Amino acid sequence: MLKTAIFKKSHFGDAIAGIVTVFGIDILIIFIALLLNTFSPIFISVVFSVGLIQLIYVLPLLRWSMKRRVKGFSKGILLGAIAIATINIVCFLVTFKFFISGAR
Repeated sequence: MLKTAIFKKSHFGDAIAGIVTVFGIDILIIFIALLLNTFSPIFISVVFSVGLIQLIYVLPLLRWSMKRRVKGFSKGILLGAIAIATINIVCFLVTFKFFISGAR
């Protein structure tokens, strides 16, 4: 009799679901900001602070998934949040450098 499982449980699908969830909510936040007003300071601040705004929903979502012991989903949430925050930081630095250099 086999003592090890033939098929190991993969958390890959759950991780992809977590990443898609984070990306989807971020796109929804930007879409809502677009509906409000495209060129207002509020829209610009929302776009440049998505990395910080996501803490509002990522931390409770992460806590919920860890409480339910959905390991792969938790990893996906973290990976998605880190990816969005990294993209946000890079875009902010490029834009900041562009405006500081005097380009008009």
